[in-house]
Formats: sequence, C-alpha cells, structure tokens
Amino acid sequence: MNIEMREISADNFVDAIHLEVRPEQSRFVASNAASIAQSKFHTFLNCCGLFAGDTMVGFCAFGEHPENGTVWIVRYMIGAAYQGKGYGKKGLAVLLRHLWQKYACSAIFLDVAPENEAAVRFYEGAGFRDTGDIQGHSRIYRLDLPSAGV
Repeated sequence: MNIEMREISADNFVDAIHLEVRPEQSRFVASNAASIAQSKFHTFLNCCGLFAGDTMVGFCAFGEHPENGTVWIVRYMIGAAYQGKGYGKKGLAVLLRHLWQKYACSAIFLDVAPENEAAVRFYEGAGFRDTGDIQGHSRIYRLDLPSAGV
C-alpha cells in the first residue's frame, strides 16, 4: 500500500471537505472544512490530503508553532469508508517522516480527547506518550523522534 501526501489545493479541496469520519467519531475531530479555514488565519498550518493512488483517503493539518517552535499534528483523520484497512497507520508514518524532514524536529505533539479511546490506542501504538498536560479538554501527547529520523 502506497500513501502519499498532497497539499490541499483548488483541485482537491472539495474531496477533502466531503471526507468525513464515522458519525460516532465526529465529536472528536473538527471538520476538514474547519481545518482548511483555520489554516487561512493561522498561516503556519499546512493542510494535506492522504492519497492512495488518486483517491483521498485521509486528511491532516500540521505546523510549527510560531511562538515556541514545537511541531504539531493539529488534525489527522481517515475517511469512514477507508478505516480499518491500514491507511491510518501507513498515513501516519508518511506524515511523521514528512514532519521530521520538513522541520528537522526531535519531537512531535498532538492532542487527544481522553474519551476518544480508539485514538488514544492508535497514537500510543505509534509511540506517542501522554505528557500529563491538558489543552482545553484534551490531553497532550508527544512523540520523541530518534536522531536518525523516522
């Protein structure tokens, strides 16, 4: 399975907007439309689609915090029709490699609602660890990257 990231553009933003998680997951993840809009005001955010061939199977938003230089995954989702098929793990690996290369960072952060047990298991399985810090109603997780990269 090959997954590649492509920047959200005029050619694919409608696909991104239509890509949704399962209804029971929607309270945990902002819509892709909201994330794209947010990136227009927080210009440090980058929005990309995760593609299997020509099909957008997921979406991510990420960036380097302008105040402290930390690198964050702000949004990460796999569309409902593509969940449970390995796209999530593969897409996250592609994203992590991209972040390490783009920012030369030693750690990546994200936040997760504690009641989103599936996401907690997913990110912990990828090596993220709960920092004990809270942002809004979510817990902050950190992945320390080896110096050789991802």
